[in-house]
Amino acid sequence: MWLRTTAACVGLVLASVASAQEASGTVMPSGTAEAAIVVPAGTVIDLVTTSAVSSKKSVKGDLLYLKVTAPLVVDGIVAIPADVTVVGQLSQANPRGAFGKKGKLAVQLLYAELPSGTVRISGALEARGKSGADDAAATAAAFLLLPFVATGRSAEIPAGSQVSGRLDRDLRIDLR
Repeated sequence: MWLRTTAACVGLVLASVASAQEASGTVMPSGTAEAAIVVPAGTVIDLVTTSAVSSKKSVKGDLLYLKVTAPLVVDGIVAIPADVTVVGQLSQANPRGAFGKKGKLAVQLLYAELPSGTVRISGALEARGKSGADDAAATAAAFLLLPFVATGRSAEIPAGSQVSGRLDRDLRIDLR
Protein backbone atom coordinates (compact mmCIF):
# COMPACT_ATOMS: atom_id res chain seq x y z
CA MET A 1 0.00 0.00 0.00
CA TRP A 2 2.73 2.40 0.97
CA LEU A 3 4.54 1.61 -2.30
CA ARG A 4 1.45 2.42 -4.40
CA THR A 5 0.91 5.73 -2.63
CA THR A 6 4.55 6.76 -3.09
CA ALA A 7 4.49 5.82 -6.79
CA ALA A 8 1.27 7.80 -7.31
CA CYS A 9 2.78 10.88 -5.59
CA VAL A 10 5.97 10.68 -7.68
CA GLY A 11 3.86 10.35 -10.84
CA LEU A 12 1.83 13.45 -9.92
CA VAL A 13 4.96 15.48 -9.20
CA LEU A 14 6.57 14.51 -12.53
CA ALA A 15 3.36 15.27 -14.42
CA SER A 16 3.06 18.71 -12.83
CA VAL A 17 6.72 19.53 -13.63
CA ALA A 18 6.21 18.48 -17.27
CA SER A 19 3.03 20.55 -17.61
CA ALA A 20 4.77 23.58 -16.04
CA GLN A 21 7.65 23.29 -18.55
CA GLU A 22 5.19 22.92 -21.42
CA ALA A 23 3.29 26.00 -20.28
CA SER A 24 6.49 28.05 -20.04
CA GLY A 25 7.61 26.96 -23.51
CA THR A 26 10.94 25.48 -22.40
CA VAL A 27 10.29 22.01 -23.77
CA MET A 28 12.25 21.32 -26.96
CA PRO A 29 10.35 19.71 -29.82
CA SER A 30 10.68 15.95 -29.81
CA GLY A 31 10.71 13.25 -32.43
CA THR A 32 11.42 14.21 -36.02
CA ALA A 33 10.91 17.96 -35.62
CA GLU A 34 14.23 19.79 -35.10
CA ALA A 35 14.76 23.19 -33.56
CA ALA A 36 16.37 25.31 -36.29
CA ILE A 37 16.27 28.68 -38.00
CA VAL A 38 16.60 29.22 -41.73
CA VAL A 39 18.28 32.25 -43.28
CA PRO A 40 16.83 32.52 -46.79
CA ALA A 41 18.92 32.58 -49.97
CA GLY A 42 19.52 36.13 -51.18
CA THR A 43 20.00 37.55 -47.67
CA VAL A 44 22.44 40.47 -47.88
CA ILE A 45 25.65 40.34 -45.83
CA ASP A 46 27.75 43.48 -45.33
CA LEU A 47 31.47 42.92 -45.83
CA VAL A 48 34.73 44.87 -45.77
CA THR A 49 38.06 44.08 -47.44
CA THR A 50 40.88 43.28 -45.02
CA SER A 51 43.81 44.20 -47.28
CA ALA A 52 44.52 46.30 -50.34
CA VAL A 53 44.70 44.80 -53.83
CA SER A 54 46.35 46.43 -56.85
CA SER A 55 46.53 45.50 -60.51
CA LYS A 56 50.28 46.23 -60.25
CA LYS A 57 51.01 43.10 -58.23
CA SER A 58 47.88 40.93 -58.27
CA VAL A 59 47.06 38.32 -60.89
CA LYS A 60 43.92 36.48 -61.92
CA GLY A 61 43.21 33.69 -59.42
CA ASP A 62 44.63 35.48 -56.36
CA LEU A 63 42.43 35.25 -53.27
CA LEU A 64 41.02 38.29 -51.48
CA TYR A 65 39.88 38.10 -47.87
CA LEU A 66 36.98 40.06 -46.43
CA LYS A 67 35.26 40.18 -43.04
CA VAL A 68 31.59 40.34 -42.09
CA THR A 69 31.07 43.84 -40.65
CA ALA A 70 27.99 43.22 -38.47
CA PRO A 71 26.43 40.01 -37.17
CA LEU A 72 23.46 38.65 -39.13
CA VAL A 73 20.72 38.07 -36.55
CA VAL A 74 17.55 36.06 -37.26
CA ASP A 75 14.85 35.66 -34.60
CA GLY A 76 17.28 36.84 -31.92
CA ILE A 77 19.86 34.20 -32.92
CA VAL A 78 23.23 35.14 -34.45
CA ALA A 79 23.27 33.21 -37.72
CA ILE A 80 26.54 34.70 -39.02
CA PRO A 81 28.81 36.39 -36.47
CA ALA A 82 30.77 39.58 -37.17
CA ASP A 83 34.39 39.12 -38.26
CA VAL A 84 33.68 35.84 -40.08
CA THR A 85 36.10 35.50 -43.00
CA VAL A 86 34.70 35.61 -46.53
CA VAL A 87 36.90 34.55 -49.42
CA GLY A 88 36.83 36.08 -52.89
CA GLN A 89 38.95 35.43 -55.96
CA LEU A 90 40.30 37.80 -58.59
CA SER A 91 38.45 36.88 -61.77
CA GLN A 92 40.22 39.63 -63.69
CA ALA A 93 43.49 41.45 -62.97
CA ASN A 94 44.62 43.55 -65.91
CA PRO A 95 47.67 45.73 -65.27
CA ARG A 96 47.87 49.23 -66.66
CA GLY A 97 49.16 49.36 -70.17
CA ALA A 98 50.69 51.55 -72.79
CA PHE A 99 48.79 54.28 -74.59
CA GLY A 100 46.78 55.21 -71.48
CA LYS A 101 45.21 51.78 -70.89
CA LYS A 102 43.86 51.68 -67.35
CA GLY A 103 44.28 48.70 -65.05
CA LYS A 104 41.22 46.67 -64.05
CA LEU A 105 40.37 44.36 -61.15
CA ALA A 106 37.30 42.16 -60.75
CA VAL A 107 36.62 40.06 -57.64
CA GLN A 108 34.06 37.27 -57.40
CA LEU A 109 32.95 36.35 -53.87
CA LEU A 110 33.12 32.61 -53.17
CA TYR A 111 32.27 31.52 -49.62
CA ALA A 112 32.12 32.38 -45.92
CA GLU A 113 34.03 30.32 -43.37
CA LEU A 114 31.48 29.71 -40.60
CA PRO A 115 32.28 27.65 -37.49
CA SER A 116 29.87 24.99 -38.82
CA GLY A 117 31.48 24.90 -42.29
CA THR A 118 31.60 26.94 -45.47
CA VAL A 119 28.62 28.71 -47.02
CA ARG A 120 28.47 29.89 -50.64
CA ILE A 121 28.33 33.67 -51.02
CA SER A 122 27.72 35.53 -54.27
CA GLY A 123 28.71 39.04 -55.14
CA ALA A 124 31.32 40.98 -57.05
CA LEU A 125 33.64 43.93 -56.67
CA GLU A 126 35.32 45.85 -59.48
CA ALA A 127 37.90 48.61 -59.74
CA ARG A 128 39.39 50.46 -62.68
CA GLY A 129 42.35 52.80 -62.86
CA LYS A 130 41.26 56.40 -62.46
CA SER A 131 41.46 59.01 -65.17
CA GLY A 132 40.43 62.60 -65.60
CA ALA A 133 40.93 65.53 -67.96
CA ASP A 134 44.43 66.19 -66.58
CA ASP A 135 45.39 62.53 -67.03
CA ALA A 136 44.13 62.51 -70.61
CA ALA A 137 46.09 65.66 -71.47
CA ALA A 138 49.22 64.34 -69.77
CA THR A 139 48.88 61.02 -71.56
CA ALA A 140 48.44 62.74 -74.94
CA ALA A 141 51.48 64.96 -74.33
CA ALA A 142 53.59 62.02 -73.14
CA PHE A 143 52.46 59.96 -76.12
CA LEU A 144 53.67 62.65 -78.52
CA LEU A 145 57.06 62.94 -76.83
CA LEU A 146 57.63 59.37 -75.60
CA PRO A 147 55.02 57.02 -77.07
CA PHE A 148 56.14 53.94 -75.12
CA VAL A 149 56.12 55.68 -71.73
CA ALA A 150 52.47 56.86 -71.75
CA THR A 151 50.54 54.45 -69.54
CA GLY A 152 47.23 54.42 -67.69
CA ARG A 153 46.85 54.06 -63.94
CA SER A 154 46.70 50.84 -61.98
CA ALA A 155 43.41 49.73 -60.48
CA GLU A 156 43.25 49.49 -56.70
CA ILE A 157 40.82 48.15 -54.12
CA PRO A 158 41.89 49.65 -50.80
CA ALA A 159 41.65 47.86 -47.45
CA GLY A 160 38.38 48.77 -45.76
CA SER A 161 36.34 48.85 -48.97
CA GLN A 162 32.71 48.02 -48.27
CA VAL A 163 31.02 45.28 -50.29
CA SER A 164 27.69 43.46 -50.12
CA GLY A 165 27.41 39.73 -50.60
CA ARG A 166 24.37 37.46 -50.75
CA LEU A 167 23.73 33.92 -49.57
CA ASP A 168 23.53 31.57 -52.56
CA ARG A 169 21.32 29.04 -50.75
CA ASP A 170 19.19 28.85 -47.64
CA LEU A 171 21.36 28.60 -44.52
CA ARG A 172 19.94 26.25 -41.89
CA ILE A 173 21.20 26.70 -38.34
CA ASP A 174 20.38 23.96 -35.82
CA LEU A 175 19.67 25.30 -32.36
CA ARG A 176 20.59 22.11 -30.56
